[in-house]
Amino acid sequence: MGDTKAGFVIERAKREDLKDLIDIYLEGYRGLEEYSYTHPEDVRAYTDWLWRRDPEGIFIAKVEGRKVGFVAGDANWFSKRSRKKVGAVHEIVVLPDFRGMGIGKALMERVLDYFRGKGLDTAELWVGDGNLRAIEFYRKLGFRESGRYNYWVRMVKDLQGQ
Repeated sequence: MGDTKAGFVIERAKREDLKDLIDIYLEGYRGLEEYSYTHPEDVRAYTDWLWRRDPEGIFIAKVEGRKVGFVAGDANWFSKRSRKKVGAVHEIVVLPDFRGMGIGKALMERVLDYFRGKGLDTAELWVGDGNLRAIEFYRKLGFRESGRYNYWVRMVKDLQGQ
């Protein structure tokens, strides 16, 4: 049972869902391949790594039973830059045909609530500097830029009082 939003449901992922995340990932990153894995086997290894990091932190969005997006959070991440444990958003992907429906926002809200429930006060993520749509999306959710490394932008959000 998941959270029901306007036309979609957010559910915690199960191990057997991981195979479906590969296609979502590959389709979602079409046009942004410089920031992603491009081979299905690499994506499979990546989703397995995400699961090992924090299986409770992966949430899936479904529309009429179809998996259309996911977020992979990690409440066990030690941020070298923050020098503490933070909630890391390692991945968020929504299929192009389902963008603009509030699914990405709902996925982010769900994982940020998960981090708060784990007692974390900060969330962080890294985004490609040319992924302007994603950067603006994160800003609207209250993330702010907090450093760069090569072509990656680090963004953080204070989770206290929200």
